[in-house]
Formats: sequence, C-alpha cells, structure tokens
Amino acid sequence: MSERNCTLTDCEGFYRRDLIKAGVLGFFGFGLTDFLRLKAIAEPTAKPAAAKSVILVWLGGGPSHLDMWDLKPNAPEEIRGLFKPISTNVNGIQISEHMPRLAQQADKMCIIRSMTSPEAAHERGTHYMITGYQPLPGFAVPGHGAVVAKLKEQRSALPPYIAIPSPVAYAGGGFLGASLAPFSPDGNPASNNFKVRDLEPPKDVTYERVEDRKNLRQAVDNAFKKYEAGNPRVEAMDNFYTAAYNLMSSEDARAAFDLKNEPKQMRDAYRRDTFGQSCLLARRLVEAGVNFVTVSNGGWDNHNNIFSSLPGKLNAFDQTMATLINDLSERGMLESTLVLAMGEFGRTPVINRNGGRDHHPRVFSIMLAGGGVQGGQVVGASDPFGMEPAETPVRPEDLSATIYQSLGIDYNQSIESPDGVRIVLSRGGRPIRGVLA
Repeated sequence: MSERNCTLTDCEGFYRRDLIKAGVLGFFGFGLTDFLRLKAIAEPTAKPAAAKSVILVWLGGGPSHLDMWDLKPNAPEEIRGLFKPISTNVNGIQISEHMPRLAQQADKMCIIRSMTSPEAAHERGTHYMITGYQPLPGFAVPGHGAVVAKLKEQRSALPPYIAIPSPVAYAGGGFLGASLAPFSPDGNPASNNFKVRDLEPPKDVTYERVEDRKNLRQAVDNAFKKYEAGNPRVEAMDNFYTAAYNLMSSEDARAAFDLKNEPKQMRDAYRRDTFGQSCLLARRLVEAGVNFVTVSNGGWDNHNNIFSSLPGKLNAFDQTMATLINDLSERGMLESTLVLAMGEFGRTPVINRNGGRDHHPRVFSIMLAGGGVQGGQVVGASDPFGMEPAETPVRPEDLSATIYQSLGIDYNQSIESPDGVRIVLSRGGRPIRGVLA
C-alpha cells in the first residue's frame, strides 16, 4: 500500500472524505481564506498557560503496543512476536529494538501503558481519543485542538490550530463551528515545491496593490458604517479581512511555513519524507506561536505480516520523533510544548493466522513528552499478555483532562452548543496521576 493510501484509509475503508460525504465534519479541507472568514466569528477566551502549545502526532490505524512500547518477552511466542526489547537511558524502562533513538530520549518521555477504551472500530475509537467523548448520535463534539483554539489566546498572525499535512478525522470544531476547524496547508511538506495556498497574493498582485485595496475597502466601509453599526455579521467580516491581511502581510508568519529556511542537516535529521518534514514544520509553527498542531502519520493497521512491514515504519517513526523531542529540548521549547504520539487503539496480543495483529482497545500505549510532563517514567501497566490493564487504567477522558491542565485550561469548565447543550471539557476525567509535574 502506498504512503498516501496508508495515510487516508484503513482496513474498514475509513476515508476522511467519507466524513465529508456523511456531513459529520463537512468543514474539513478549508483553505486559509475560508478558515479566516469563519475564524472571525469566534471570540477566543484567554487563559493562563502552563504549556503554550501542543504537537499531537496521530498514528492512524492503531499502532501495536506490544511491538513498540510494551513488549512481553516472557509471553508465549504467539503473543511476544519477533521483536526484542532494548534498554533505554532510564534504568528499568525498555522499548522496541526498532526504536533505538527514542530509547535515548526516554528521560524526556512518559509512556502510558494502560490506556483503555471500549471502542474497537476506527471511526469510534478515533472520535473517543481525539475528543475525549464517545460518539454521540447527532451531536458533533469538538476536537481537543478546536477547544484549545477557542479557549487559548491567539499568539501570532498564524492560525491557532493547524493540521499537517491534512486534518485528523473528528478533530474539527464540532458544534463550536467551522471557524474552529484546523487550517491545513494541503500539501506535502517534503515536496520541493511545497507551498501553502492563499498565503501569497494572487499572481500579478503586489503587496502594494493589496494595501491599496485594503484602504479602498476601508473607505467604503466607513461610508456605510453608521447604517451597519451593531450588525454582528458585518463585524465578523471586518475581523476576517483584518486577520487575512495581517497574515498575508506578516513576514514572520509566511516564513514559519518556509522549510527552506532550515539547515540541510536539520531537514535530514527529521528525514526527508512526508512525516519527517511535517514534524519539522510543526516545530516551526509552535515556535512561531501556533497553539495546537496535529501531524497525521497513518498506516498502522497491521492485520497482515506485521513483523515484515513494521520495522521500516518504526525506524522512520523513531528517527523523526527522537529528532523532534531532542530539537525542542535543545531550543528550550520542550517544557512549553506538549508532545503526544498516539492512535485510536492497540493491537491484539495473539498474532492472527495472517501474521498480523487485529484491533485491541482494551489496553494500549501512548507516549507524552514536554509541556510539564515528568519524563523518564512509565505510568500504568498491562497484564503479562498485554490483554487488559493491570494497574492505573487511563481513559480518553483522563487524557483530555491531562492535555487541558497542561495548557492551563480548566478541564471541568463547560462549553455550550448553539442549541444550548452544555458539555464539560472532560466529563468525569481526571489528569493522569503522576504525569504532570
């Protein structure tokens, strides 16, 4: 299967475009102009920050906890598989032999080995992990990034919520509206001609002409302002044009998307593939003031031949993620940037007849680093076969509470839908004990 197909689909034929057809998240795929036009309607509320930003690396398809973070070398062969554990730079913590670089960053990482969910289907499992809510019929819950975009103050001319290279399913604005959906550059950052659409003026239109058009529009607006005073739609459109102009005219904002400004050695360290350059771009964006960035890395739905297909995938993931964590640390950004790597569930302990592992949500692993997270530790445990949580079960609601608390957001506060339905950010969730300093 090609990298593109691995990113877009899984064994259930779950495509992001299917969500659009179903009307679940019809606002995915907006360009910059669409994003800013809708963004103008929303009014974010500032909150005191612990971490400033989040980089969520989404491993779509369900990565195998037993072959990455929670190996079982003493289990029977049909469970332990072919991969061996290796020691890390933290005494007593072992991970897969195919992640040697991350093993040397373990002092900065917190591995959760007791995530648990009842959702074994890709769509439902993704929704639960991305929103903290199990799917509610007819009710679109906003994703974590959309909530952060609403509640955290925008810190630059860049959109506060960006998805690279494309949005994760169910990570949109939900009932908060399309104004809080992520902006996506809609391109491959590894491409030599990568360019963010709508960031430059139309062909043959100079910035001087943009300024002239802005002044002309302002003069017309002033003439009619007394007739339109108090009209929220007019005020929202004014805000849209202001935001769009500020972004186009911001040299720093445009420069944040330009990977050519990075040294060749740094681009090589991240790997010159879509995932590697997406993570490098994510670092540049949070450095420029973006609050929440998702990076999609699909292809983890390993029902067949897992031990021949997974090593290459793990080696690429290992190099890129280790470089990202180390890069953030060396720049003094790791404490202010929460990094997560997770998927919708794990894989079955028993290897199937096709040499793969099937869906397994009852226990699985995720990784966190930075953003106030205490590194060098493992939280929770699975049983000896990786089948069930053995201690400290962690639900998606608890993960939501941890993300929000890291950012200084009250996870017990509620947000209201246009129909007057109020939901708590983390319904029944609590920050994962021992994770945050």
